[in-house]
Amino acid sequence: MDADFFKELLTIFKGECEEHIQTMKSGVQDLRQHMDTDKQIEIGEVVHRSAHSLKGAARTIGLSDVEPICQSLESNFGILMRQKMLLPSKIFDYFDRSVVLLGEVLASINEEGKVEVDKTDLIRVVEELSSHMVQYRK
Repeated sequence: MDADFFKELLTIFKGECEEHIQTMKSGVQDLRQHMDTDKQIEIGEVVHRSAHSLKGAARTIGLSDVEPICQSLESNFGILMRQKMLLPSKIFDYFDRSVVLLGEVLASINEEGKVEVDKTDLIRVVEELSSHMVQYRK
């Protein structure tokens, strides 16, 4: 890939990341307040779409180590967009922490498109979230 094109693509990616992370942060807060209502499904669709878009964008710039993390978040948000349900607040803590850590990881991407921070905590939190959400899958 041409270096100038990649740099332009990376700039676009970083801008989109900020928007999607903010959408997910706001969405998680809104979901806390609208569990087991029709609004839950609507908000779930929005945050699911943001996670999906981040996954595709990560793939486009070659962030193969970030893509599965986004996929996991997308799957978990997908559960919330398909059905109304009540979730324990602990799960929202995992969603919150996952989105914050993902934002930190994405913000650390350097000019070569490489993540410069350790992803261990992010991976652990996303795995814990997924292990708690498995019981809500239909």
